[in-house]
Amino acid sequence: MIRTAAFALIAVLSLVNCAKAPPPADEASLRALDAAYVEAWLIEDPDAQEKAVLALFDRDAVIMPGGGLEPESGIANLKKFWFPDNAPPTTVTQFTHDIEKIDISGDLGVIAGRYTLNFNYENQSVAQAGNYLIVAKNGQDGWRIERMIWNDQQLTEV
Repeated sequence: MIRTAAFALIAVLSLVNCAKAPPPADEASLRALDAAYVEAWLIEDPDAQEKAVLALFDRDAVIMPGGGLEPESGIANLKKFWFPDNAPPTTVTQFTHDIEKIDISGDLGVIAGRYTLNFNYENQSVAQAGNYLIVAKNGQDGWRIERMIWNDQQLTEV
Protein backbone atom coordinates (compact mmCIF):
# COMPACT_ATOMS: atom_id res chain seq x y z
CA MET A 1 0.00 0.00 0.00
CA ILE A 2 2.77 2.46 0.90
CA ARG A 3 4.67 1.49 -2.23
CA THR A 4 1.57 2.08 -4.39
CA ALA A 5 0.99 5.48 -2.76
CA ALA A 6 4.64 6.42 -3.33
CA PHE A 7 4.42 5.49 -7.02
CA ALA A 8 1.18 7.43 -7.36
CA LEU A 9 2.79 10.51 -5.75
CA ILE A 10 5.81 10.27 -8.05
CA ALA A 11 3.50 9.94 -11.08
CA VAL A 12 1.47 13.00 -10.05
CA LEU A 13 4.60 15.07 -9.40
CA SER A 14 6.03 14.02 -12.75
CA LEU A 15 2.85 15.13 -14.52
CA VAL A 16 2.87 18.47 -12.69
CA ASN A 17 6.49 19.07 -13.70
CA CYS A 18 5.71 18.11 -17.30
CA ALA A 19 2.79 20.55 -17.40
CA LYS A 20 5.06 23.42 -16.28
CA ALA A 21 7.99 22.57 -18.54
CA PRO A 22 8.58 25.03 -21.36
CA PRO A 23 8.29 23.83 -24.93
CA PRO A 24 11.53 22.52 -26.43
CA ALA A 25 14.01 25.22 -27.38
CA ASP A 26 14.74 24.70 -31.05
CA GLU A 27 15.60 26.76 -34.08
CA ALA A 28 12.19 26.24 -35.71
CA SER A 29 10.38 27.73 -32.72
CA LEU A 30 12.64 30.80 -32.75
CA ARG A 31 12.02 31.20 -36.48
CA ALA A 32 8.30 31.05 -35.70
CA LEU A 33 8.68 33.85 -33.11
CA ASP A 34 10.52 35.98 -35.66
CA ALA A 35 7.83 35.32 -38.29
CA ALA A 36 5.07 36.11 -35.77
CA TYR A 37 6.71 39.47 -35.05
CA VAL A 38 6.69 40.38 -38.75
CA GLU A 39 3.13 39.11 -39.23
CA ALA A 40 1.88 41.06 -36.19
CA TRP A 41 3.03 44.34 -37.72
CA LEU A 42 1.26 43.52 -40.99
CA ILE A 43 -2.15 43.29 -39.29
CA GLU A 44 -4.32 46.09 -40.67
CA ASP A 45 -6.60 46.61 -37.65
CA PRO A 46 -4.70 48.96 -35.27
CA ASP A 47 -6.06 47.40 -32.05
CA ALA A 48 -5.36 43.85 -33.23
CA GLN A 49 -1.90 44.93 -34.42
CA GLU A 50 -1.05 46.42 -31.01
CA LYS A 51 -2.27 43.34 -29.17
CA ALA A 52 -0.40 40.92 -31.45
CA VAL A 53 2.89 42.84 -31.34
CA LEU A 54 2.95 43.35 -27.56
CA ALA A 55 1.94 39.72 -26.89
CA LEU A 56 5.32 38.61 -28.25
CA PHE A 57 7.28 40.51 -25.59
CA ASP A 58 8.14 39.64 -22.01
CA ARG A 59 6.54 42.03 -19.50
CA ASP A 60 9.98 43.47 -18.66
CA ALA A 61 11.31 43.52 -22.23
CA VAL A 62 13.71 46.22 -23.38
CA ILE A 63 13.90 47.64 -26.89
CA MET A 64 16.86 49.69 -28.11
CA PRO A 65 15.56 51.58 -31.14
CA GLY A 66 17.61 52.68 -34.09
CA GLY A 67 18.56 56.26 -34.70
CA GLY A 68 20.19 56.59 -31.29
CA LEU A 69 16.88 56.79 -29.41
CA GLU A 70 16.84 55.93 -25.70
CA PRO A 71 15.93 52.36 -24.70
CA GLU A 72 12.36 51.63 -23.62
CA SER A 73 11.62 48.98 -21.00
CA GLY A 74 8.44 47.24 -19.92
CA ILE A 75 5.26 46.56 -21.87
CA ALA A 76 3.69 49.89 -20.86
CA ASN A 77 6.62 51.84 -22.33
CA LEU A 78 6.73 49.69 -25.46
CA LYS A 79 3.05 50.47 -25.92
CA LYS A 80 3.71 54.22 -25.52
CA PHE A 81 6.64 54.03 -27.96
CA TRP A 82 4.86 52.11 -30.74
CA PHE A 83 1.18 52.78 -30.02
CA PRO A 84 0.82 56.14 -28.23
CA ASP A 85 -2.68 57.18 -27.19
CA ASN A 86 -4.50 59.39 -29.69
CA ALA A 87 -1.80 58.95 -32.35
CA PRO A 88 -2.77 58.08 -35.89
CA PRO A 89 -2.28 54.39 -36.69
CA THR A 90 0.85 53.16 -38.42
CA THR A 91 0.03 51.08 -41.46
CA VAL A 92 2.84 48.67 -42.30
CA THR A 93 2.69 47.93 -46.01
CA GLN A 94 5.75 45.69 -46.30
CA PHE A 95 8.00 44.06 -43.71
CA THR A 96 10.63 41.37 -44.11
CA HIS A 97 13.14 39.76 -41.80
CA ASP A 98 16.04 37.88 -43.34
CA ILE A 99 17.53 35.76 -40.57
CA GLU A 100 21.28 35.41 -40.82
CA LYS A 101 21.97 33.46 -37.62
CA ILE A 102 20.17 31.79 -34.73
CA ASP A 103 21.90 30.70 -31.54
CA ILE A 104 20.32 28.82 -28.63
CA SER A 105 21.80 28.20 -25.20
CA GLY A 106 19.45 26.60 -22.70
CA ASP A 107 16.29 28.71 -22.54
CA LEU A 108 17.85 31.74 -24.28
CA GLY A 109 17.87 32.29 -28.00
CA VAL A 110 19.33 34.97 -30.23
CA ILE A 111 18.12 35.88 -33.70
CA ALA A 112 20.26 38.15 -35.88
CA GLY A 113 19.43 39.42 -39.33
CA ARG A 114 18.49 42.22 -41.67
CA TYR A 115 15.11 43.81 -42.21
CA THR A 116 13.23 46.00 -44.65
CA LEU A 117 10.16 47.95 -43.64
CA ASN A 118 7.71 50.21 -45.46
CA PHE A 119 4.97 51.99 -43.55
CA ASN A 120 2.54 54.89 -43.71
CA TYR A 121 2.28 57.33 -40.82
CA GLU A 122 0.65 60.76 -40.80
CA ASN A 123 0.17 60.79 -44.59
CA GLN A 124 3.81 59.90 -45.26
CA SER A 125 5.15 56.70 -46.81
CA VAL A 126 8.44 55.72 -45.22
CA ALA A 127 10.99 53.03 -46.14
CA GLN A 128 13.57 51.70 -43.73
CA ALA A 129 16.22 48.97 -43.80
CA GLY A 130 18.87 47.79 -41.37
CA ASN A 131 20.02 45.12 -38.94
CA TYR A 132 18.18 43.64 -35.98
CA LEU A 133 18.97 41.44 -33.01
CA ILE A 134 16.37 39.69 -30.84
CA VAL A 135 17.16 37.99 -27.53
CA ALA A 136 14.31 35.69 -26.50
CA LYS A 137 13.61 33.50 -23.49
CA ASN A 138 11.79 30.19 -23.67
CA GLY A 139 9.30 29.74 -20.83
CA GLN A 140 5.96 28.14 -20.02
CA ASP A 141 4.20 30.17 -22.69
CA GLY A 142 6.89 29.59 -25.32
CA TRP A 143 9.37 32.14 -26.61
CA ARG A 144 9.01 35.78 -25.58
CA ILE A 145 11.21 38.66 -26.70
CA GLU A 146 13.38 39.91 -23.83
CA ARG A 147 15.60 42.37 -25.70
CA MET A 148 15.50 43.82 -29.19
CA ILE A 149 17.82 46.22 -30.91
CA TRP A 150 17.80 47.51 -34.45
CA ASN A 151 19.80 49.98 -36.42
CA ASP A 152 18.61 51.57 -39.58
CA GLN A 153 19.68 53.75 -42.38
CA GLN A 154 18.26 57.22 -42.58
CA LEU A 155 14.48 57.13 -43.10
CA THR A 156 13.52 57.96 -46.65
CA GLU A 157 10.23 59.21 -47.93
CA VAL A 158 8.84 57.05 -50.70
